[in-house]
Amino acid sequence: MKPILQKSFMGLQECEILCQYTKLRRATNRMVKRKQSTGTVWESHGTALTDSIGLTYLHRAQDIFKKDLSLSSSMIKVWNKGCAMGWHLNKWEFEYVVCIQISDHAWPIGFAHGQDNPVVEGLQYDANIITPIQGDAVFFNGAQTYHGRKRLQDDHCITLCLYYVTMHGHLDSKAGRKKYGDEYKTRIELHGEIRYDA
Repeated sequence: MKPILQKSFMGLQECEILCQYTKLRRATNRMVKRKQSTGTVWESHGTALTDSIGLTYLHRAQDIFKKDLSLSSSMIKVWNKGCAMGWHLNKWEFEYVVCIQISDHAWPIGFAHGQDNPVVEGLQYDANIITPIQGDAVFFNGAQTYHGRKRLQDDHCITLCLYYVTMHGHLDSKAGRKKYGDEYKTRIELHGEIRYDA
């Protein structure tokens, strides 16, 4: 599917709440720090707040994707200056993506056309470039469309990604978790047992 930009998908007040949320989580060591070759990213996966947002916007996602969907997971990230995303495809557990620009920045996202060996850093002569601003959302099939971003020029950028899969499909498993909002503390093992991570 061709990526779709939905202007003003999320209200500015909601975005500000999420900006404050990331500050509090970082201050209380509740975000994971990931060192990349291009810079540092802070992230939280499957929190009660981000999963609840994913469930709240489920119907809007279904309307735009024109499919019956289930929330797989959610992730909020704080990207530091210099970070980039090379061309990549998502795992199928994160197939249908709603990527929301939370902070007051404009960080273009590129989508490659028919690439077998995509170029690094998210832009090339035939890429489709979309530039969301605060509150905008980009809808796309992340498992079938190569996507990436050039290096971030601003000091930081906050994005929220909501990930969906086909409802009642074999990947409809909350990305292997027992329940939403658990920050991946409960995982379903191979034979159906539940493992708790303290």
